[in-house]
Amino acid sequence: MDTIEKIQENPNYINRHILTYDEMASAKPGNCQEPLVNVRKYDPSIIAEHEQWDMQVYTGESILVRDTVARKLAAVNEQLKADNNLRLRVVYGFRHPKVQEKYFRERKAALQRENPEMSEYNLIRLAHDFIAVPDVAGHPMGAAVDLTIVDRDNNPVDMGNKISDYSNPDIIKTFAKVTPEQASYRKVLHDAMIAQGFAPFYGEWWHFSYGDREWAAFYGKKAAIYGTINIFQCIE
Repeated sequence: MDTIEKIQENPNYINRHILTYDEMASAKPGNCQEPLVNVRKYDPSIIAEHEQWDMQVYTGESILVRDTVARKLAAVNEQLKADNNLRLRVVYGFRHPKVQEKYFRERKAALQRENPEMSEYNLIRLAHDFIAVPDVAGHPMGAAVDLTIVDRDNNPVDMGNKISDYSNPDIIKTFAKVTPEQASYRKVLHDAMIAQGFAPFYGEWWHFSYGDREWAAFYGKKAAIYGTINIFQCIE
């Protein structure tokens, strides 16, 4: 039984370690040319709503992911509806590499101003804790999603804080000390995503990926499935 099967069989098997840049970089990038598709392609009942507007110039109102990612999210959504009368709400998928570069460059510059004596090596790894280093980031591969769950009336359930709210750095971690209800909802989302082979990022309860270098490192794979893509060549 490999690591993926062990985790899918028993989600509590997981080491809740937050992966570092070096760990992600240890996995080789992939080269699969699978196209980007609308995240709702295989299940229109998935809610897809931008909360950031940095991708509109590239994709308009659509949230895009790799085709297999869209298929797996459809399966997650079906499980949530059947088991808990809940649904997925996806707020981010593919991110243009230029946008990822901009975010990382800005964060690194801010940290450099705060830590003028820090080496370049350590600055990169520190910045990665806030915004992934572009060469290992899952969003530019179309492999990562930021999402939550909503109830049958489309109201977001209480996960403890909102997606991308970094005002309390401790509470954003998947297994942070939150109320029993909030912890329960986080576990429902976590276990449903794990069941379809997604890798969680334990530094942010809302971030999951499939087929990127973080996914490969999490499941002990030597290489990712996907690499960075050119949006204008890969949209289906």
